[in-house]
Amino acid sequence: MSTRPLYRGWHMVGAVLAALMLCGTTTIVATFGIVTAHLTRSLGWTQGAMATALSLFLLATTLAVPVVGIAVDRFGSRRTAMAGIVAFAALLALAGGTITSLRGLMLFYSLFGAVGAFTNPIVYIKALSAWFDRRRGFALGLAVAGQGVGGAILPMTVEYVSEAFGWRYAFYALATCLLLFVLPLVALIVRDHPEEAGVPFTDAVDPAHIDHSMAQSGLTVAQALRTRAFWIIIAVFLLFGMTSYALTANFVALMLERGAGTLPQIAMLSSLAGVAMIAGRLVFGWLLDRFPVPIVGAGGVLCAAAALAILLCVDTIGIAAVTMSVLMGIAMGAETDLLSILVGRYFGQRAISRIYAWHNVSFLLGAAMGPPLFATLLGRFASADIPILTLIALVILSAALLLMLKRPVVG
Repeated sequence: MSTRPLYRGWHMVGAVLAALMLCGTTTIVATFGIVTAHLTRSLGWTQGAMATALSLFLLATTLAVPVVGIAVDRFGSRRTAMAGIVAFAALLALAGGTITSLRGLMLFYSLFGAVGAFTNPIVYIKALSAWFDRRRGFALGLAVAGQGVGGAILPMTVEYVSEAFGWRYAFYALATCLLLFVLPLVALIVRDHPEEAGVPFTDAVDPAHIDHSMAQSGLTVAQALRTRAFWIIIAVFLLFGMTSYALTANFVALMLERGAGTLPQIAMLSSLAGVAMIAGRLVFGWLLDRFPVPIVGAGGVLCAAAALAILLCVDTIGIAAVTMSVLMGIAMGAETDLLSILVGRYFGQRAISRIYAWHNVSFLLGAAMGPPLFATLLGRFASADIPILTLIALVILSAALLLMLKRPVVG
């Protein structure tokens, strides 16, 4: 009995998954709390002073995203990603040997944002969308789950290397993995179209009507800008970025201040959230292929509201803290899937990289604003309750906006 050969698109999904484990956003954000804790120990810098570095990273990423979209549309996913990986690895290695001042920290984190943007999911969305149509949601969810894998592995790995050899060697280790592991996978496996790899496209919604001109279907950027859906999605992802990163950037410091656990224990919670993010991306990728996108998306977003509600009463590492981490990871996985699916479903393939860049910029602007605003609120109030309740209100608002979206007309 013959078996049907595995569609080559799944090989590329695996390669992208591996690449996104060490993409710019995952590498910097997942390790930020651990790295800054070690910098506080070795150099005496305060968490408040260093929090600005993450905002600078996110702002630089935001400014770079439109350039990344143009680069992908002009040069393709593969060449853009390879250049980004080499440059990001070189920058990490340089940072490990030269960061000695707060000013240097700010400079390097800004450069991490600008250069690391060329390794982020936006680089691969166009290629993956060209390989998949019928199973696009699941394929994108599986590929972008690489960020969840990285989020699960990196905090504890960086903590181990930093404890054993010093935080500088953690930067060297990350650079080495990018060059020896990620770069060869992207070079050998990632292709921008099935035709480039010499294989037929077999994932159309209707296999009897496979249309290789589908890359030209959908809206232009100018047409998308005139739609109501475009601006609703902009607002939704601004709120997503603000609420997600407000907590991510301050979580380690918040838990340490509460005396809720040791640094390795808190790193374990961050890793657990990364594992849950993988599950969230896979499950919500499957659901988004089968059920109305706004309803599924709102359900995923509300997991973050539940996680924040639990955080109100977490003061030790126990069942509540574990549940909170799992729910937050699921929500972050759902949100990442949702961005790529919404852009493809509502605006089509014609200008997907550039339209995705607009919404990614919105997400990153929110992410840049969230950490300092949340830190300001934490400093203003005696307890974290009011800052956390503010985040819950913003999460619920984003879910309500999602439910205002009408049925997609393209994609």
